[in-house]
Amino acid sequence: MLETLKGMGLSEKDLATKEVPLVGFSGETKHSLGEIVIPTYAKGVNKQVRYLVIDGPSTYNVILGRPWIHEMKAIPSTYHQCLKFPTPWGVQEIRGDQEDAKNCYKIALKPTARPPA
Repeated sequence: MLETLKGMGLSEKDLATKEVPLVGFSGETKHSLGEIVIPTYAKGVNKQVRYLVIDGPSTYNVILGRPWIHEMKAIPSTYHQCLKFPTPWGVQEIRGDQEDAKNCYKIALKPTARPPA
């Protein structure tokens, strides 16, 4: 996690202290290390987005939640692997990569080895 922040030109002191419990898809609870506001660019639209930071393995780099989706007035479609949102110059679309999505899904399904107790 710290390597990722450093790679973005940020450090741990850029995190605002905010411990929020996050419940995973399998019911496990993890607490955030803090939150950070980062400018996020999407097809010509630049917004200041607040992210919760966690330390743990994930198939995702970032999850954009409801606050961002609502602010962008976006329509996500998991079936079509795309997101559409209005801009002053027309409707923009961000498409996912079907092959990358399948590979991430396969990786997420693999059991993780746990060290012996």
